[in-house]
Parts: sequence; C-alpha cells; structure tokens
Amino acid sequence: MRLMSAIVLLLMSGCSAVHSDDANYKVLIHGNEECNYDYGVEDFCDEYNQISYKNTDKTVNFDKDKVLVFPEDNFGYLVVINPETQIAYPFGYLVNYKKLIFSKNSNEFCIEGDISAYRDEDSGYFCFEFTENNFERIYDATR
Repeated sequence: MRLMSAIVLLLMSGCSAVHSDDANYKVLIHGNEECNYDYGVEDFCDEYNQISYKNTDKTVNFDKDKVLVFPEDNFGYLVVINPETQIAYPFGYLVNYKKLIFSKNSNEFCIEGDISAYRDEDSGYFCFEFTENNFERIYDATR
C-alpha cells in the first residue's frame, strides 16, 4: 500500500511540474513551435523573453482566458500569452502604436499607428483577430 501511495504521489508531483512557474513557455508561430518569424531578428524563446513571459501580470485581459502583452513605451512586439497552457503567441509585426484597443471578452484587437514586418510597412488603423494560434488582419485603413 505504501508503494502504491508513493507511486501515486510521484505521478501527481510530475504532472504538476508541467505547468510550473519555472517551466519555459512554449512559443508558437503560425501554429508551429518556432522562436522567430522568417527574416525576423527577435528571438521569442530567448532568456529575456522567457523572463518577460513569466513576470507578466497574469490577469486575463484578452480573448476570455489570455493575456495580451504590449510594450509600455508603445514600441515593440505584442504577444498573446495563455497562462494556463504556458504558450506564447508573438504577433508578427513590430508595432509603434498611438492607440491599442482590445477587450477581455473578444479575440480582436486594433492598432492605430505603424506596423512593420520584413518588407511590409504600413501606417493607419488596423484590426486583427487571434484564432487558433494565428493572427488574421480583418480591417485595414492605411494612410
């Protein structure tokens, strides 16, 4: 009986370690486990970003159960984090926003400002939808 209890306890402790605060976040880009976008220089798996994901306020503010992390100085990369699964979904554009609009009850967000990725640079008002590990542009009013 003691052996059985020890095995059950060992299995339970192993399962809880999967979602430990010490575990690294998995990074998914277009549904694949990757660390950066094609032609991108940002390594979303590096130690700096992992520390950032772990230290982010886990108060849900986006898509019912996720956290939209945005640069406080209005310039940088947006990342959607699922605190339950410890998965980070980086947004494919570098943003310099004047206004960022999003809601806890919606999977859409809008950016007023500049977005750029490799050879794609635009200024204006853009809305995106986060669905199944991807970001889709759903509205575009460029200047």
